[in-house]
Parts: sequence; C-alpha cells; structure tokens
Amino acid sequence: MKLAIHFALLGALFISTNSLAECSDAEAIESANIAAQDLLAGEIFLPGKVLKKHHPSKRKEVASYIKNNNLHYTVFSLVNQDCESKVIKRTHGKY
Repeated sequence: MKLAIHFALLGALFISTNSLAECSDAEAIESANIAAQDLLAGEIFLPGKVLKKHHPSKRKEVASYIKNNNLHYTVFSLVNQDCESKVIKRTHGKY
C-alpha cells in the first residue's frame, strides 16, 4: 500500500514538473532575436546571450545584438516559460 502511494506521488511530481518546463536557452535566444528584429528591422550581428534566469518565475533575460544601417543596438528581452518574449529596453545606436 505504501509503495503504491509513493509511486502515485512520484507520478504526480513528474507530471507537474513537465507541465512547468522552462524554455531552453536556444529557444529563448531565438524568440528574443525575432522580437528584436521586429522592433528594429535589422540583422543579427552577434549571437544572443541569456543574461539572467529568474528561478521563481522561470523567465530569462536575453540580450540580442542587432545591426541596422551602420548602427549597432543591444535589445534586452524577457522570455517566459512558453518562449514568448517581450522587449524591455534597448540601447542607443552606436557605430
């Protein structure tokens, strides 16, 4: 009887952790790059970076590097666990 309860608890724990799985770093960077390109309509000149992982909310802060004309921008985005990104700020363009 106790063994069945342990298996039931382990199964419930496994299901709950799978339903709360976070977005991978590569998917978060890709989502942030798409949002940054929508904002500035440029091209990516450096690979993005995951700067922070917010553990309670499973959000990630991602930096994207965009080149538009001769100017280089850094765009910062928050990506949630469903890989949906929201731009929070960007730098001024630099040469």
